[in-house]
Amino acid sequence: MYLRVMDNGDLHITCPRRVSKAQILAFIREKEDWIRKTEQKENRRQEHTLCGEDGKTACWLGRRLPVIIEKGNECIMIAEEDCIRFIIPDSSPDTIRSVFYEAAAQQLRIMITDRRNEWDEAICRANGKPLPKITLRWMTSRWGSCTPAKASIRISLRLIHYPPVCLDYVLLHEYAHMLIGDHSRRFYALIGTHMPDYREAVRILREQR
Repeated sequence: MYLRVMDNGDLHITCPRRVSKAQILAFIREKEDWIRKTEQKENRRQEHTLCGEDGKTACWLGRRLPVIIEKGNECIMIAEEDCIRFIIPDSSPDTIRSVFYEAAAQQLRIMITDRRNEWDEAICRANGKPLPKITLRWMTSRWGSCTPAKASIRISLRLIHYPPVCLDYVLLHEYAHMLIGDHSRRFYALIGTHMPDYREAVRILREQR
């Protein structure tokens, strides 16, 4: 039997048809501590990935900011110094989420463009590697991924919720995979050479995975 806690808190159990209801309940009781810890972890993660759906709060680049919603014909989100401002035709959670992550993608693209120059030079051009194509994707189990053979890097949109140092680390991490495919000591030595304090970003991301 396999047990998974879904994003909405539901328990999802996969098992053969022959398994009885009593066996399933016994299995759940056996995993009670794991279920509780997983739910607590998911609650902490959701607290750090608010996008204003509740009309109250959003997490933007490591800061939790109040949300202000103004009704208008446009679909715009503006990250101001002390708030997140939406100008949208309706305040449904789906609309807020869509507008938030569209703005998030724009912001992350700007940050990636600004940061990638250093790694293009120091990692790719210095080692005769092609410059990677970098795309943004919604990823729940990874912060980023790299396919060296295709010179392709993918970065998670979820990084918009975390301090900029986290994007710096993930971007460097995936660039390092252009040279080293595993997570050996040599791999992290390479990262440490370019980002001596990378462990702080690792700590933040591990706590919120």
